[in-house]
Amino acid sequence: MSKAAELRLEREYLMRVQQILYNVISRSKSHAEFQAESVRMILEEAWSELRMRSTALSQYDINQLDAEIDRFLTRKSFSESNAQRYERMLLRPFFARIDFQEEGDAEPVKIVIGLYSLKDDAGQLLVHDWRAPVCSLYYGQTPGPVSYMSPSGEISGEMTLKRQYGMEQGRLKYYVDTAYNIDDGMLLDILSGATSRHMRQIVATIQTEQSAAIRHEGASIVSVVGGAGSGKTSVAMHRAAYLMYRQRDILTSESIAVMSPSASFGEYISNVLPELGEDNIKTITLHSTLSELIGIAVEPPADQNEALLDPKNAQRRAGVRIKSDAPFIALLDEYADRYFNRGPMFEDLIMRKHLLAGKRELERLYREQFKMLSPAQRLTRIQTMMDARLAEWEKSLLPQYKEQLGDSYRGKELNFISQMAVSQQLHPIRVQIKNMLSPHPLMVYADALKGFDRAQSKIAAENAQANLVYWEDAPGITYLLIKLGFIKPDLSIRHLIVDEAQDYTDVALKFMKLYFSRAHMTLLGDPHQRTLPGLNECEPERWGDSLNDQRSPVIKLSRAYRSTMEITEFCNELLAARDMPLSFGRHGEAPERVPYSLDALNARVSQWQGQGYGRIAIITRGRKDTERLHPSFSGASVILDHSDELDFSKEITLSSYHFLKGLEFDAVAVVWPCVEAPADDERRRMYTACSRALHRLCLFNMSFE
Repeated sequence: MSKAAELRLEREYLMRVQQILYNVISRSKSHAEFQAESVRMILEEAWSELRMRSTALSQYDINQLDAEIDRFLTRKSFSESNAQRYERMLLRPFFARIDFQEEGDAEPVKIVIGLYSLKDDAGQLLVHDWRAPVCSLYYGQTPGPVSYMSPSGEISGEMTLKRQYGMEQGRLKYYVDTAYNIDDGMLLDILSGATSRHMRQIVATIQTEQSAAIRHEGASIVSVVGGAGSGKTSVAMHRAAYLMYRQRDILTSESIAVMSPSASFGEYISNVLPELGEDNIKTITLHSTLSELIGIAVEPPADQNEALLDPKNAQRRAGVRIKSDAPFIALLDEYADRYFNRGPMFEDLIMRKHLLAGKRELERLYREQFKMLSPAQRLTRIQTMMDARLAEWEKSLLPQYKEQLGDSYRGKELNFISQMAVSQQLHPIRVQIKNMLSPHPLMVYADALKGFDRAQSKIAAENAQANLVYWEDAPGITYLLIKLGFIKPDLSIRHLIVDEAQDYTDVALKFMKLYFSRAHMTLLGDPHQRTLPGLNECEPERWGDSLNDQRSPVIKLSRAYRSTMEITEFCNELLAARDMPLSFGRHGEAPERVPYSLDALNARVSQWQGQGYGRIAIITRGRKDTERLHPSFSGASVILDHSDELDFSKEITLSSYHFLKGLEFDAVAVVWPCVEAPADDERRRMYTACSRALHRLCLFNMSFE
């Protein structure tokens, strides 16, 4: 058959699918309108009865009415979601096709692949959901003998055709038959466009190595490692959609969470899952999680980063290194075991020579009578016992004070004054009980550091007195509190996606595993973007060991898709490392490296605006540099601290590299001072900043006076 005739047949198939889509959308909207009208009629009838007689509806009738309305509203919502889902398919109902002949079958089966599955009125599948097992053949294999895993086991056969479709505004323009990977031309068309405020779904162009990461099942922890622009976050969001499709009995949008580097990043990825037909999942940050659990304001990571960039803070950088790795976890585990067996330092509870409870009794209660409970539960039980004894003391003391004060007061006033006197009398012992049985979390942590590092223990104790929590201490504090039972794990999350995992210490990862104790994890990271001063080198191969799962696979993404070849190669040369990503074949103008002047920066930004680049970033090394530039770019979206959110409606963004991790811009001006810092650390920071650029990059070297 000629290619023209084949194209005509494909267009006829497209028209058939679109007609069915129109019918499904129309029926879904009509059904939603019917449900809405039903609710209106039910409410109108109920209101009419109530106007006639206010007691017409009993509480039972009202409850029944509520339940019935909820049923109609649920059906309405489902129908509306169904209509929205298929409306997304109208302009591009499918993007690929494979023909697969299973062993033993006489003819190959045509399998057309799109965002969601679609059946005709006879129940025949016209479009297969990209997540269906058979569709893995399209992403991972080439024509010839193939096999894939289905729920019933391995299916073998032959792929006789692998085809991609090029569509524009609902019209099929062309198709490409390929014996190899997904056609690079189609991918280039997508990557050459301007970026938008939201990350886009990449279903049609998922690459083989990305598909392997998205579809990996059977491991509780999967690490996805790749350079800047290799698609790690896109892979993670598509993996979430895939897992929800495959494990609907376990996973819902409520039971998956993304550990995001910032609120702005959460907004950036918020469109992907709805485009894939799934509800959005939770986006959380480690900072907000730890702050809530500790109950004390925790230093924001950006503030820590600023402090550690200061050459004067050598001692704190040393502390960051000490508190980040396996030996520190071992210290916390050892302390937790010791606390589990011995408890806090118990002492006699005495008030004016009267013994409420002796040290030995308290130790016996903790170590013997309540030994089956967690330390936190044991202390709570002991606290309850002491409260009961204090209540008895209070009962016996109250008549004594009434008798003493009876000459001066009468009635309610005598009761109030007597109770106040008793409370004042018992206050010191209540404080003693609280200090012993409700230990301050920061003091527990400071106590754990004794014998490990005197300087760090002293700093921790001083911070505890000031109610100050350094960012590097927060994961260790919460880890210890969970081990001791003072914090309960979050059992609602069944899968946790950790983005920018290279920024988290072993202690932080250990906390996540302990706190989200039922969750499988997908870790995403680029070791070359570990930029925090003081941290050891990032080794993703050790993440599984840190999380007590030595069988966890590490899937490496070897190609970079975000930037032009020239920008990718420029960024790779900054690091000169062996395992840098291969640049994808999209050419552009070479990056520039020029001396800084405000006039030169303004001229370059204006030039890019004139060339139609819609999203431009000016990226600095730190907050001080951003503050110096702010007056010259007052109309930009400026991020100075963790409470600022990126305004995606503004054309220019001004911030330090720390706040823009994971984001991308059409054109990027990197304004970098000349500083004295470890060469590898500084190169990684510059690499992180420069790799935000898609099409244009200019690195301005500067020195502020």
